[in-house]
This record gives sequence, structure tokens and C-alpha cells, in this order.
Amino acid sequence: MRWLQLTYKVPSEPSQKRVWVWRRLQNLGAYALQNSVYLLPYSEEVEKHFRQLSHDIHEMGGEASIFSVVALDVADEQRILRALLDCRNADYNKAVKVCARFLSRAVALVEKQEWNDQLQTEFADTLEKVHLSFRSARRHDVLGSYTAIARASAAEAIAVCEQVFRILQVRDFAKARRLLEMNYEWIYHPSIPDNEGSPCAEQPEPSSDEPISSPSPRV
Repeated sequence: MRWLQLTYKVPSEPSQKRVWVWRRLQNLGAYALQNSVYLLPYSEEVEKHFRQLSHDIHEMGGEASIFSVVALDVADEQRILRALLDCRNADYNKAVKVCARFLSRAVALVEKQEWNDQLQTEFADTLEKVHLSFRSARRHDVLGSYTAIARASAAEAIAVCEQVFRILQVRDFAKARRLLEMNYEWIYHPSIPDNEGSPCAEQPEPSSDEPISSPSPRV
């Protein structure tokens, strides 16, 4: 498996430059191999992002190098890839989790045949939030085929929510019940417990006086 590695150094002052680079790498979901050494599986998209970031770092008076690397230890490679996948899949799973709650509540409303303007507003707001969550996950996802299943699952769950919402708007409770019964797997879809921490919580920002690691030719 081929990886791209970005190694960089930015001026310690002003600190905004260092923070900007760090946040850009966080948004890309890059794996911090060492301080100022980041990895992502190779793709044309990742190369484009790393090249642009390297250019920006040079523009701000820093140094940056991009390496194509191959792991010499399969276990290390799998550990890093799993960490990246857990992070991105968790983002998509958040959208699925909201959809499960959305559909579960829809089941209760269909049983009571209840619908009004207030509920319509609440459901519309929830749909907007889940769309925002999904778009954010897509924007931060540069893993391509590795996250295809999680990405497709989230998109499908959102599509079911949209269909149920449209049917509830016209108060066709019988049709809504049939649709919910056909898609029961999304209502009871297993997801991350509320009290479980995210596997991709932001890594602490390195302090300005930490030494810059030298380029590493291996994963």
C-alpha cells in the first residue's frame, strides 16, 4: 500500500501560521506519525491537498516536503489505517444515528396518527442538521473507496428520512407505516453510544517550542 507523507516546519511566530497548518491537517484527517509528520493513503486528491498545503507553507516562510512511502511493517500499517477508518466511519455513523432517532420518532407518530406544524418544523430542522453533518463528513473524507460502505449507508439512511418526512407532510400514515416497516433496519441500526468518545478527537496542538521531527522514510 502506498502512502503520502507530509513533513513540514513553519515559523514559530506568529503562532497563527502554525495553528492554521495544524487545523488544515486535522480537517484532512491526516494521521500524525510524529510531530509535523503526517500520513494519508495515496490518492490523486490527497496529493493535490498535500501539494497545495506545501505551497502555502512555503508562502508563509516555512519548509515542507512530500514523500511517497511504503510500510515495512504490515501491523503498523494496519493500525494506522484502522485509526483513520475509525475516525471517518464515526463521522458517517453520527448521521446514521440521528436518522435512527428521526425514524424511531416517526414510528411513534404514525402509531398515534399525529402530525402538526410544530412537528413538521422540528423534523425539518433535524433533516437540515443531518445533511450538514453528512456534508461535513464528506468534506473531511479523502479516503475514497476505504470509506465507501459507511458513506453509502449514511446517504441511504438520509434518503429514507426524506421519504418518510414527505409522506408525513401529507399525513398519509398508512404509506408512512409501510415505508418504515420496509426500512426497519435503519430504525434499529447499531451506532456509537452517547457516552463513547470519538475515535478521531482533535490531537493536541504542538507547542511552538517543540522540536520539528526530521523526515521519516517509512511508516
